[in-house]
Amino acid sequence: MLGGSLRATAAPGFVTDAIDVHHHFLPPFYKPLAKGWMDKFATGVDAVMAWNPEASLAAMDEARVTRAVLSISSPGVHFGDDAQARELARDCNDYASALGSAHPGRFDFFAALPMPDVDGAIREAERALKLDGAKGVGLLSNYGGRYLGDPDFRPLFEWLGKRGALVYVHPTDAPCCAGLVAELATPLIEFPVDTGRTIASLLWSGTFSAFPKVRFIFSHGGGVFPMVAERVIAMGFVNRSLLAKVPEGAAAALSRLYVDTASVTLPAAMAALRAWLPEGQILYGTDFPWGTLAASRTALNRLGMPTEKLAAIESGNARRLLDE
Repeated sequence: MLGGSLRATAAPGFVTDAIDVHHHFLPPFYKPLAKGWMDKFATGVDAVMAWNPEASLAAMDEARVTRAVLSISSPGVHFGDDAQARELARDCNDYASALGSAHPGRFDFFAALPMPDVDGAIREAERALKLDGAKGVGLLSNYGGRYLGDPDFRPLFEWLGKRGALVYVHPTDAPCCAGLVAELATPLIEFPVDTGRTIASLLWSGTFSAFPKVRFIFSHGGGVFPMVAERVIAMGFVNRSLLAKVPEGAAAALSRLYVDTASVTLPAAMAALRAWLPEGQILYGTDFPWGTLAASRTALNRLGMPTEKLAAIESGNARRLLDE
């Protein structure tokens, strides 16, 4: 499965290369553990569970994506047992690093951490970030209903802050809100909402302000946050004691975030995103194997952005962030 290297080939209609920062992988030993969650919450489960490296490489070549940053999606690696989660995180990270070595230049990864086991997460971050291809760590938006600004998680961010780490945040289901609309798979609405919840948690807990060297990437354009930012910021005026936790101001703290373009390639969504954040902080992402690479690039091309701005979103911004 980890055999020889493949080179990206030119794809019709795409004149520049791209880097996908939101690209999931499912090692064979991980699939049986995740399947129960997949069957309950996800869509397109059969295709997702059929993932293998060759599928990623074929999709990348079709869309002229030269490089993908791998991550474990929801439900993460913790299935109720700390020891199992530590071992599973280690195995996933070693697998991702080996995959990158087998296909030079094609795969980097965000290290899976056995959260909410904070001690285990710090230990695995310290180990995994030394592996070839490690570009940062991956976290979920909540762990059993506890969001990333939870005081219990602060030691992890202290550790990451000292190292100026890159933190990729992917949404997951929230205990409060699964299956609310019978006709709609939970992730389709609840995942973007949960991303908004965890951004608000990180903001008003003071985590963004206390650890400004941590660089956060949020999936799916920051979820609903571009549309609710004004309301979340207003919380500082409703409860003024929160303002002391964000001395630079909420808008300034939020302006440092990075987001990816997975599921936000319609004109209205991208317009909101570009109005909220500097264009240099918008990164191309696909959510593969749930999302498709060629279709997402085609959608971005249809937005009619100037060539240099499109190229920055599709590759330049990520290259600067990942390789600095």
